[in-house]
Amino acid sequence: MKVCIIYDSKHGTTEKVAEAIKETIEKYANVDVVRVSEVKSLKACELVIVGMPIYYERPLKSILEFLEKHSDELEKKKVAIFIVYFAVAFGSLVRWHIQNHYIKPLKERIHGEIVDTLVLRGGIGNIREGEIEKARRWAFRLLDF
Repeated sequence: MKVCIIYDSKHGTTEKVAEAIKETIEKYANVDVVRVSEVKSLKACELVIVGMPIYYERPLKSILEFLEKHSDELEKKKVAIFIVYFAVAFGSLVRWHIQNHYIKPLKERIHGEIVDTLVLRGGIGNIREGEIEKARRWAFRLLDF
């Protein structure tokens, strides 16, 4: 299986997650990690994992533009999404907000099969090891889709 992890990161937190996901599944799949600005084509990818932080209450513009630009290619792929967001720290009160303001707009731009989503708690430049482990477990499960 060919897995492409496409991400953008302002301060390195999302990049750390993308690399941890790669390390977890590279024994079982051919994995490329590519910053969103460097994506040329998704043709060879069977599973596309898209990762981004949330800044100023919205997904990064670069990711939204990528999803629109590659919508035809994504329509034929399995897609998984992860976001890194500080407000997760506030607990269940923000789950509805996260789903409706961050995940839903991303899903609306992806016409392919969205196999799963993940929300991680992280801050500027840092993420706890427990969140990295959560991302690793999630990534491993994605291989079953």
